[in-house]
Amino acid sequence: MPQGRVVGCSRSKRKRKEVDPFVEVYVARNEILKEKNRLFEKMVQMMERDHTHRVEHVVKVLNELPGVVKWSPFHIAALEHLIADLANRQGFMAFSSVDDKISYLEHRIGIKLSGGLKCS
Repeated sequence: MPQGRVVGCSRSKRKRKEVDPFVEVYVARNEILKEKNRLFEKMVQMMERDHTHRVEHVVKVLNELPGVVKWSPFHIAALEHLIADLANRQGFMAFSSVDDKISYLEHRIGIKLSGGLKCS
């Protein structure tokens, strides 16, 4: 064995084991971008959910319900109920059908849509 030579891995094997600094930066960059995209998607979902329960959107849905006359006793009471609290808006929007939305409001505000009569 020649003197001065180190026994062990060859230079090419050592080189293969070493990680290229550009590869490390590339991998780290991709991880950061992946996390950024995940956070962005979460933010978009939150904004969409918030839009569904925003007062403007809920009032628009209320105004489009069949039989609702703007500024009638039913409409005014429903507006007050929906504007008062986020939970009220969420409850209202949770119902998929128009009939269920109307029934929910009639029950919560105590006024029937037809005739503006008080429910007992």
